[in-house]
Amino acid sequence: MATQTLAEALKLISNQIVAGVAQDIIDINPMFDLLPFTGYAGQAILVNRENALGDSQVLAVGGTITAKAAATFVQVPFSATKLIGDAEMDGLVQAQSESAGVDQIAVEISSKAKSVARLFQTGMATGTGVTPQMNSFHSLVDAAQFTPASAGQAISFPLLDALLDLVKAKDGHVDFIQMPARTINSYKVLLRSLGGTPADWVVTLPSGRRTIGYEGVPIFKNEFLSIVETANGAALTGGALASVFAGVFDDGTGKVGVAGIHPSSVPAGIMVEEIGKAEARDESIWRVKWYANMVNFNRRGLARLPSINN
Repeated sequence: MATQTLAEALKLISNQIVAGVAQDIIDINPMFDLLPFTGYAGQAILVNRENALGDSQVLAVGGTITAKAAATFVQVPFSATKLIGDAEMDGLVQAQSESAGVDQIAVEISSKAKSVARLFQTGMATGTGVTPQMNSFHSLVDAAQFTPASAGQAISFPLLDALLDLVKAKDGHVDFIQMPARTINSYKVLLRSLGGTPADWVVTLPSGRRTIGYEGVPIFKNEFLSIVETANGAALTGGALASVFAGVFDDGTGKVGVAGIHPSSVPAGIMVEEIGKAEARDESIWRVKWYANMVNFNRRGLARLPSINN
C-alpha cells in the first residue's frame, strides 16, 4: 500500500501563521526621531533674515558721521505640503478577515502610515523644494554653505573640519552630522587607522542610543541620502557621488536651524481620517495624511560637504 503523500496530507492540515506582520522594508535614519517640529498659523511661516547690517565707521575727533545706511532684511516663507494616501477595504474581505481574528483594515492603515513616514524621510533627504515637493537638506542648504568645490574626494578629517567651520548659527555649536551608509563605513576606516575609535568620539544620544561622532558631534547614518549625485551636489542623480551634511536643530525660536513644520491647527504627526463607504463600491475608505515640511530657519545653520566618492 502506498504511503500518504504530503500533497494529500496538506488538505487536512492548517499551517500556523505568526500574528502580525514582520516589517522588513527598512531604511536607517535616526535623524527622523530627533527632528523638532514647529506649528505655524496662517498659510506659511515667515522668516526675516539679515541681508545687510546698518553701516558704521571709525570716526576721528570732529569728523562727520556718514554711516547712515539702515539694515536690510530678506523675508523667506515656508509652508507645509501634503503627504497622503487612502486605505480601501472591500466589505467581504474585511468580514472574512475578521472571522479569522484579523483586522485587515488596521493592517492596511498601518502599512499606509509607514509609507507616508517613509515619504517624509525621502523628502527630507532629496526633495526638490519645488511645490508640491518637500524641502530637503539638499534644497535648503545655502550656496555659500558648501565646502570648496571638487570633482570627487574621499572623506577625511580636514574635510569634516571645513564642513563644521561653516555651521555658525549657534555660535559654532554643531548638533549633527549625517552621511550615507557607505560614507559612514569609509569614516570608520579613518578611525581604525588611528588604532580604534577614541572614547570621546562615541556619543550617547538622549534616547540612550550610542553612535560614533566627530569632535563630540553625533554622526547619523541616513540611507535616504543620494549616492548618485553629480559633482558639487549639482544634481541628485546621474553621478556616483554623495554629500555629508552638518547643522543644528532649531531651538524653538525659529531663528537658528532645521526643523519640521506643520499647521498649528493639526497635530505634528500622521493623521488617520475615516472617509466612510464608497458610493459605487462595497468598500470602506480611510485616509492617511500628514501636513508637514522641512525648514532651515538660518542659512548658517546647515552646511554641505559634496562630491564624496567613498
